[in-house]
Amino acid sequence: MTTPLPPELVSILCNEANAPEDVRTVETLVALWLADNAVEPEDESFPWSVLCVFELREHPETLWSFIRKALAGATTVWQAVMLAAGPLEDLIADHGTDFIDRIEREARHSARFRFTLTGVWPQGESDPDLWARIEKARALAMDTGIDMGGPLPAK
Repeated sequence: MTTPLPPELVSILCNEANAPEDVRTVETLVALWLADNAVEPEDESFPWSVLCVFELREHPETLWSFIRKALAGATTVWQAVMLAAGPLEDLIADHGTDFIDRIEREARHSARFRFTLTGVWPQGESDPDLWARIEKARALAMDTGIDMGGPLPAK
C-alpha cells in the first residue's frame, strides 16, 4: 500500500530546484531520503530530501508514516541519527501530545524505534510530562543508544 503525499506539498516540492521528478508518495520520498542519508556527509549542506521532509511538519500523520517507513528501511546508524534529530524530534516538538501514545506503543514493540528515540532531545519550551513519557519509553535503550555509539538494532 502506498501513502500519497498531501497534494499541496507535492506542488511545492516538485517546483523546488533539484527536485526529482514525480515524488508523490511517502514510499518514494523514503527511498530518496534513505539514499541521501546513508552516510554522514562531509559538508553541512542538506540534500533536497531532507528539506522536503522538513515540510512534513505541517502534516503530522504523513510525517509519522514517513518516520516508521524510513526506520524500517534504514541500514545505517546515520539514518537513525538523522531520523531522531530531524523528523522524530520535530514530530515530538510540534505534535508530541497527539502522538505520545503511538510513540510509546512503537517503543514497546521495536528495539530499533527505542534506539532512535535515544537521539531525540527536548526543543524550546517542552512539556515536562511529555518528556517524562519519552524518557520512560526510551529508557531500555539508553545504555546502547545513539549517543553511546550503539549499533542499529535489527528490524
